[in-house]
Amino acid sequence: MTGPGSGPQGVFNQVNSTTPPSAPPPGSGLIPGAAAAPPPPGPPPNYGELGGGQAKADFASASANGGWEFDPEAMDAVIKSLEECIENNFGRAKTEAEWLTQIKPPGAEVGSEGYTTAAINSGRSYQVFLEGARQYTVAYLETLRKIRTAYQEQDQAAIDTLRQIGKID
Repeated sequence: MTGPGSGPQGVFNQVNSTTPPSAPPPGSGLIPGAAAAPPPPGPPPNYGELGGGQAKADFASASANGGWEFDPEAMDAVIKSLEECIENNFGRAKTEAEWLTQIKPPGAEVGSEGYTTAAINSGRSYQVFLEGARQYTVAYLETLRKIRTAYQEQDQAAIDTLRQIGKID
């Protein structure tokens, strides 16, 4: 090919006659050697509030129907099941999770030590998860107990308040 913009001179002219690109924003990670700044971590969720709120929303949803009636035996069965779960299941899982943070490397070399570090970090993450799940379940249980008490004492104001949670105006 011949003509303007062809051959080595054409490439030279195109490369040198264009506007240089603008610099990427600071911290974007696009500059060699620079890394994008990770967003700051937010606060951890309040699992107690989440569990209590979910129990209230579940109750509001179930009792929103005019034909719904409170069944104390069924409520007691759910409460007993949650108590056993907190006592037994979370207790056993907590004990087992503790073992995950006490792993010793099988050897004194990079592979064994790296594996052990990863396993211990995983165990710690599992412990954090378990504690959040336990807090959620305890709050859910406590809210069910309050609902049961309100019904047993026929506290109509408390019942009406619980029924209104989660309703759309």
